[in-house]
Amino acid sequence: MGFEDQSFSFFPFGALFCLTLFSIVAVRIYAIRYRFREDRQIDRLKNLVDKGELSETDYQRLKNLLSK
Repeated sequence: MGFEDQSFSFFPFGALFCLTLFSIVAVRIYAIRYRFREDRQIDRLKNLVDKGELSETDYQRLKNLLSK
């Protein structure tokens, strides 16, 4: 198994393709999770306002900070 008899069966472009595909999928998963993290934080703030633990002005201020 070597280069001398031309029987080397590893095709490097296939490995590069798989690595590129895996990287793209990983970046997409990270982007989707990051996008929904902001929504969950705002939902938690709404729960605090409903319970009376956070005032409306503080809610608006924190919501503006999270949306930036």
